[in-house]
Amino acid sequence: MNRGKFVLASCIARLNGTVRRFDEPARGTRVLMYHDVSHESIPGDIYSMPFQAFSSGVSQVAAWAAERHHNFLPFSAVPKPGIALTFDDGYSSTLHLAAPVFAAHKIPFHVFVTKSYVESGNPRYLSRAELVELAAFPGASIGLHGASHAKLSSLDDSSLHRELAESRDWLEQLIGRSVDSLSYPHGDFDVRVSSAARASGVIAAACSTVGTFTDASQALSIPRVDLWSHDSKTSTVAKTRGDWDALLP
Repeated sequence: MNRGKFVLASCIARLNGTVRRFDEPARGTRVLMYHDVSHESIPGDIYSMPFQAFSSGVSQVAAWAAERHHNFLPFSAVPKPGIALTFDDGYSSTLHLAAPVFAAHKIPFHVFVTKSYVESGNPRYLSRAELVELAAFPGASIGLHGASHAKLSSLDDSSLHRELAESRDWLEQLIGRSVDSLSYPHGDFDVRVSSAARASGVIAAACSTVGTFTDASQALSIPRVDLWSHDSKTSTVAKTRGDWDALLP
């Protein structure tokens, strides 16, 4: 979504919120999805949120949640009223920029990491040592995001099994604890993929479909709300409430 479309959608979302007065965290777990945080805007990259916008957005959501008596929750397979925060891919900014913000507000957060990104040596992603440090950070928990970030539904059964097993074995050995959560790379999954994930030991899997986690039957297709570089503190709260749901893909 480019800037112009985002501004238009913001106006529509504001009207939706005024008319409907959404409060989705009262119905179930509202899972927010971030990717990267940067010191400055990166042109053309909607998944890299400027730090100031990220920090003010988290602060505003925390204030709104306190007013509404909503809890911040760890990402899990059990739906409860409240708000959970997740990151995909394993950017180094999750440790160096995002984690201190969450710590200041005492908010738990969950990071889904991709093996090939961590092993790439690209400083934009967590190194092995940084991932171990993040796994020990207060309030942080770690999940799978594939070994290669491949679209899982495109893999044959053998490759799918190998992709899931490799990413889990690698991560568990690295951080020294069991891992049973997954974010589907590219948000891509189907019944075969979710069944393979369950067979591999995954009990909670996040997708990219917008919505609220209200029923245990969604445990392997947990909906989330995408946050972008365009988002402000106002739109972050509006997305958390549910004002944007009808507008998001």
